[in-house]
Amino acid sequence: MENENITEAGTAFPKKKIGIAIVIAILAIYIIGAIFFHNRYLPGTKIGDKKIGGKTAAQVESILSDDAKNYNLTLTGRNHFKDHIQGKDIDLTITLGDNLKDGLEKQNSLLWFLGASGDTKNLTADVSYDAAKFQKAVNALSCFDKKNIIAPENATIVANDKGKFVIKEEIYGTTVKKKVLTQKIQECLANVDTELSLKSEKCYKDPTLLKDDKRLEDGIEQANKLVDVTITYDFDYTTEKVDKTLIKDWIKFDKDCNASLSYKKVLSYIEDLAKKYDTYSTIRTVKDASGGKHKVYFGSYGWKISQTKEAKKLMKVIKAGKDVTREPIYMYKAVCRKKGNIDWDDTYVCVNISSQSMVFIKDGKAVLSSAIVTGDPTKGHSTPTGAYQVMYKQRNATLVGQGYSSPVSYFMPFTTNVGFHDATWRSSFGGSSYRGNGSHGCVNMPAGNAAALYQILEKGTPVFVYE
Repeated sequence: MENENITEAGTAFPKKKIGIAIVIAILAIYIIGAIFFHNRYLPGTKIGDKKIGGKTAAQVESILSDDAKNYNLTLTGRNHFKDHIQGKDIDLTITLGDNLKDGLEKQNSLLWFLGASGDTKNLTADVSYDAAKFQKAVNALSCFDKKNIIAPENATIVANDKGKFVIKEEIYGTTVKKKVLTQKIQECLANVDTELSLKSEKCYKDPTLLKDDKRLEDGIEQANKLVDVTITYDFDYTTEKVDKTLIKDWIKFDKDCNASLSYKKVLSYIEDLAKKYDTYSTIRTVKDASGGKHKVYFGSYGWKISQTKEAKKLMKVIKAGKDVTREPIYMYKAVCRKKGNIDWDDTYVCVNISSQSMVFIKDGKAVLSSAIVTGDPTKGHSTPTGAYQVMYKQRNATLVGQGYSSPVSYFMPFTTNVGFHDATWRSSFGGSSYRGNGSHGCVNMPAGNAAALYQILEKGTPVFVYE
């Protein structure tokens, strides 16, 4: 029994010694660490990406001095961009500065084993450089060279060759935000960082609308509905179709990608349609009773599309989404449409001022001809030449103008205040009497002929007046 007690006591004593030795060792390490870090930066202390834990202020200052001499900031970015800002080019100097000095003073060396924390962990050096040289170096970066700049583009909606709308992906481009990049370079200099990624640091002007934005999908759906219609314009001898091949170019999108029709583009189409099919006040070649051809210039007869009204109407028809055949809204109409923009048929009146004669051709045959007296050109009352249309017919009218009032039995105007009528006060017609003794612009006829014309002439009949 006594031997067993001696053995247990002997075993306990060495264990106690070991425990005391460990405590002493730990205490020694702690004291050594506290002494060591009394004038050194604690573990984990950094200047930017540079670790300075365990170094004295003098050692850090020496490192910073070497860094300033050899400093090179590498900038990388899109399209394989790579460039540099070198310390020697901007007269860079790096010293401890107040932040590093204060950081050393504020740290608690007694807690060295916990490492740096709070505002003593990430410190900055005192960096200075020549401002003018710095700006010059920034301006000289190749990312600001025009040939290297690609503007960013938002994702957009475009029409493909089949008239369907699809998303065109965004382009990120290489346009740099100079103010942001300048600030980031200054931060790198302050932290003595040697690498700067323009992409990571968001130095680029990026698109604001990306391909996965739901607004784009909604806009495509709206646009595809608008183009899914066919409108056929009927011009009697031919037709014009408005379908997706045209409509796709008329669609515009607002900032939220909502699709709508461009009034300006629709109106432009109607304007082109009018140029192609309008005959109002154009030059025509007409045949008289004997087959002679005469040029008839302008006048107020012919087809004329009401362009603004038709553009608005077309937009409504497209939005309705139903296939239709229609004719445009007209401001003026002629009696027919034929190939070559012929807008008269075989029934019309010819008035030849030079021969002082008129002829009414009905269904291609001369049914009434007469000598006439037209307006007096010597007094500024010439009968207007051109193509016109019988406006109406009136019995027993009184023609009133400056210095005259003339009652007539038959009045058939074809333009404002000018028309065919009887002239019982005249004893002769034809010849050259119209020069000096002509009318105030109307076409004077013998009473019998005027009466006969009144019976067979209809409202809307084309009237061609030529020299």
